[in-house]
Amino acid sequence: MTKKPLLLLAIGVLTAATAAGCGSGSTASPSPSSAAAPIQTTSVTSATSQTPSPSSTAPRVLQKNLGDWAGTGDQCAGTPQSCELSFRITKLTNCTGRYAGDPPPEGTERKLVWVEVVTGPQYDVTELYSGLVTQFTAINGAGVTSGNINPSTTWRCAPEGQRMGFGDENWLPGKKYAGAIEVYLPKDAVKIANGDGMWEWSIGR
Repeated sequence: MTKKPLLLLAIGVLTAATAAGCGSGSTASPSPSSAAAPIQTTSVTSATSQTPSPSSTAPRVLQKNLGDWAGTGDQCAGTPQSCELSFRITKLTNCTGRYAGDPPPEGTERKLVWVEVVTGPQYDVTELYSGLVTQFTAINGAGVTSGNINPSTTWRCAPEGQRMGFGDENWLPGKKYAGAIEVYLPKDAVKIANGDGMWEWSIGR
């Protein structure tokens, strides 16, 4: 599966800035797309997709709080319905299922990350795979990022009908999904990150 460069958008954040070069008689040509290119991030400026200026092409991390919306896609315009893929983390809780499974690794605790997902009409799971939302790392108070904190075995922390996070969810266009993702959260974590590290979520510690 080939991943195209992603345009990561901070949903609902409006700026007064417009694309560089407005009023100029010439338009910069976009760089050729490449699967090896870094993930691109920007803030929403208008309902029209714009080619980023050279100064905006460097990847940057988007800071989020629980309940904030995040999204990605060429046509993102500030609302979940306008993006190819939008989501938010609503809460972290302890296990709610009947079986907690094996003890978590030392220094971690088993938690559930509750997520709501909205896919737009142009969503394509082969280009924006579900693992961008459901796969997590953790960040401690010193800013050190962990490896992947998702379990690699069968998950029973959440009730079966509410489990997400195996990375192969076959999401469809124009749908809404919600569920809980089991993680082994380090006890010193203050943030969790997804989207290949481009979205960082403060978890209230």
